[in-house]
Amino acid sequence: MSNPHYLVKKSVVWLAIVALVGCVVRPEMISASVKKGANKTEIIEVILPVDVAKKIKAREIYFSIVIMDCQNYENRFPIEPYIAGKLASQFEFPVTGEFVTAQGTMPAQILIGVSTPCVALQGGSYIFGKLDSTPVSLVRVGE
Repeated sequence: MSNPHYLVKKSVVWLAIVALVGCVVRPEMISASVKKGANKTEIIEVILPVDVAKKIKAREIYFSIVIMDCQNYENRFPIEPYIAGKLASQFEFPVTGEFVTAQGTMPAQILIGVSTPCVALQGGSYIFGKLDSTPVSLVRVGE
C-alpha cells in the first residue's frame, strides 16, 4: 500500500517541474537602437528593466538579440548579447540600477534589405522554459 503523503509530495514536485519547463518569460524592452560601429558594423542596444535582467541571470536563460523585419517577422538575424561588457551567456553581468543595456554587433549590410527593422529577445533555458519578447522598432541614433 502506498503512503498518501508520499504520493501528494510526488504530485506536487511533478506539477512544479511541468510549470517551470512550460514557462515563457516575455520581457518588456524599454527601447532598441542601432548606431554605426567600427569596420562596417552596426551596434545594437536594447534597454531592459533590471527585473528582466535579474530573471535572465537567475534562471540562466540563454538568449539572442534578434533583428527582423517588422512587416512579417522574417529575415531574422540573431546577435550574441553582452551586458556591461560581459557575455550574457556567462551570467556574470551586474543587475543593479533601474535599467540594464544588452548590446551586440552585426555586419552593417544586414539592415540594407530590411525596410522596417525590429528587435526581439529570444532564447531559452534547459530547465526554466523559453524567453520570447514582443518585437520593438529599431531606432537609428547618431547619424
